[in-house]
Amino acid sequence: QSSQSLWNRLSVLLNLLPSATDLQESGLVLCNEVKDILSGAELPDLKANLLLPEDVALRNLPPLKNAHKRFNFDQDRPIFSAVEEIFGGTIDLRSSGVLFSLLLVWCQPVCFLLTNVEVCFCDQAAEEARRNRLMRDMAQLRLQLEVSQLEGSLQQPKAQSAMSPYLVPDTQALCQHLAVVKQLATSGRFIIVIPRTVIDGLDFLKKENAGARDSIRYLETEFKKGNRYIRCQKDVGKSFERHKLKRQDLDAWNLYKILDSCKQLTVSQGSGEDDTTGMVTIITGFQLEDPSAFSAPMQSAIQAATNASVEIKNVLEFYKQWKEMG
Repeated sequence: QSSQSLWNRLSVLLNLLPSATDLQESGLVLCNEVKDILSGAELPDLKANLLLPEDVALRNLPPLKNAHKRFNFDQDRPIFSAVEEIFGGTIDLRSSGVLFSLLLVWCQPVCFLLTNVEVCFCDQAAEEARRNRLMRDMAQLRLQLEVSQLEGSLQQPKAQSAMSPYLVPDTQALCQHLAVVKQLATSGRFIIVIPRTVIDGLDFLKKENAGARDSIRYLETEFKKGNRYIRCQKDVGKSFERHKLKRQDLDAWNLYKILDSCKQLTVSQGSGEDDTTGMVTIITGFQLEDPSAFSAPMQSAIQAATNASVEIKNVLEFYKQWKEMG
């Protein structure tokens, strides 16, 4: 009962595989060993045994001990072509699917289509969709609670509640001022979010930049520890790639990508657009005193952040402001 999601996904895979009829009518030249098991592809227990490379690789795996009793591992295994191995694996999976459907039809809904017989109940899909919605709602509530805790219950001065609970450093901030980012991460006052694009930027610079290498080592260590105050944000949803801008102005392209991540972060809070002001701050290694010194695309990216209620601050200036607020 607790594995409904697994069975649902397995049934999708099994239904994507070609049937025994499809395999027999493929017109491909197959060895006798594969032909012998084709006729039993829709039976719950294959009479012929085809020793596949994955069987050999998993020979000593304890959970498969009984299943492997039917194989003679001591005899030489026939040399199969790649197509023949795929056929053998497909037949094995189809046969297992038939067995699963016969076993599960008595205890829970299944969706694997038998030859000439359809066993398909959709209550399970509806239940999984409901569970997924519930999980998303719970995630939103958890993030809202984190914001509340960070703003009010971590014994921080009231003045500091005006500072964003989420900080998103860019590649320059990490390469140039890793020590400052570390202090912000260990303060217990902020959650540091590292977008995928920032990690890609560090990876690009690591051969020539010692700061990038130090940052990568630090982030890997923190991610492995499961530090709740510093997290990697995977790309979620579809964002504008702006391939032309990537070639013309990489800094502006990176800022747009970071801004996409910030928008995803604020949307995940489940609150209205007006409530996201001050939620996220991008901390950068760039000096921001004179915006006119930046390229036109970079100025547009900075303005886009302002329009999205996302602040951009120099990491040292942000750190100084935080310290001054006590």
